[in-house]
Amino acid sequence: MSTESSGPIPAGIWKLDTARSQLLAQKTMTLWIVENTVDELKWVAVETNAQRQTSVHSWQGRYGGEAAVVAGAGIKARLTSTAMEGIRTEGEFPGLGRFIEFCRLSADGRRMVCDGEVLTDRGCQTYREEFDRFSDSPHELSIPPAEGP
Repeated sequence: MSTESSGPIPAGIWKLDTARSQLLAQKTMTLWIVENTVDELKWVAVETNAQRQTSVHSWQGRYGGEAAVVAGAGIKARLTSTAMEGIRTEGEFPGLGRFIEFCRLSADGRRMVCDGEVLTDRGCQTYREEFDRFSDSPHELSIPPAEGP
């Protein structure tokens, strides 16, 4: 699993490129990194599986912090890297096994590559998810000042 990164992965909309990816199960996915600071990561993902069932997952946690539940997936995961290194996540897929995933940004900032390993009863399975940057985040994180009466 490569650990090279060109810096923190920016907030924005990322689309899974299924042709370049090597997945454990067929799916499409749009990932919205809502916020990625030196302290904390927040994301929302929309996935559609081969049976055309769509699910929405969300997660937020602190780098080096405690494990947190991925809403909509029943997975607990924790960040075991710094934001500058990329996004390294450890956790467990229910009914499948423990996983480690490391996401890094391409040098040009237009692609994010996530390499993962899952330890199952049948041994170690690996996967790669390659995402293309689709757009900046549509969400404004700063609240504008209140207007006067």
